[in-house]
Amino acid sequence: MEYYKLHEWPTTKAEAYAIQEEMAGRIELQANTESPELIAAVDTAYGYDAETLFASVVVTTFPEIEVVERTYHYGPLNFPYIPGLFYFREGPVIIEALAKVESDPDLIIVHGHGLAHPKHCGMACSLGIAFDKPTVGCARKLLTGYHRPVGEAKGSYQPITIQSKEVGLAYRSKDNVKPIFISPAHKCDLNQAKQIIVRNLRGYRLPEPLRLAHLFANKLRRQIEKKGARKAEVK
Repeated sequence: MEYYKLHEWPTTKAEAYAIQEEMAGRIELQANTESPELIAAVDTAYGYDAETLFASVVVTTFPEIEVVERTYHYGPLNFPYIPGLFYFREGPVIIEALAKVESDPDLIIVHGHGLAHPKHCGMACSLGIAFDKPTVGCARKLLTGYHRPVGEAKGSYQPITIQSKEVGLAYRSKDNVKPIFISPAHKCDLNQAKQIIVRNLRGYRLPEPLRLAHLFANKLRRQIEKKGARKAEVK
């Protein structure tokens, strides 16, 4: 996939916040009326040395969820861990993995946040802008914001609000399992973000494309670190 280099990678927190603020102004939240045919899901795994990041992309058909392509990339983490600035820590490796995708996905699901972010510009927003694709954030932990208690039954949900602004949903994707947190990121709205995630659920907490990307990222890490070589091919 083609991406747009919108900035140089920062070396300081101040530089990162300045870039994040500029990128927040580029977010588009209009609904895309066309149903996607291909979805790219993105997840990561940290190396045991905590200094290497493994990023995986799984492209699936929609609504069948058949895998058509997988790509990956791994590399060093060059930016410190700072809540709210994950894009600058993980983004360089994730972008390389997405850039290797040869198909043309219509939408990206990112294991991370979109608008449900202190600056309304989470990892999913930045990646959506970089690739100019409709993008949805789906996370297992809430970074910021408030929601009322979510019912225990599958399909129950509550809006996530930040200063009275609705930025996402806490959604129970499986009975009696912790909710997931859905937020629009770029070129989609909250209703579309919800529908995409819900229609990709297949009995697990995470939507199936994202679950497959999660499994692939961890498989990648295990195989490469077991071989102790940075040239290993992952099948």
